[in-house]
Amino acid sequence: MLKLHRNVKIIHKEQIVITYKLLAEHKQDPVLGEYKTYGIAVEQEDTVIRVIEDISPDQEKVGRLIGLFNSERLSPSQLDEAVENFLYDFEV
Repeated sequence: MLKLHRNVKIIHKEQIVITYKLLAEHKQDPVLGEYKTYGIAVEQEDTVIRVIEDISPDQEKVGRLIGLFNSERLSPSQLDEAVENFLYDFEV
């Protein structure tokens, strides 16, 4: 028979807040000319810790991807793979 113990101490570690934000840029290309593109800025407690530029010219798609990353609380260590999957395999 299992015995339950009521004096269990749960330690809550302070969570680090990571936020993914839309990054808009104007780029210049010798073939394409000037174009607007969107990327992702990763913020940790109001400090940008990582940027991936020029993911797509489609603001809506990158915005949906960022929404997914924020809602799923994606770890920054998974960012490269998640963006690569978006570019080559998946639709958001």
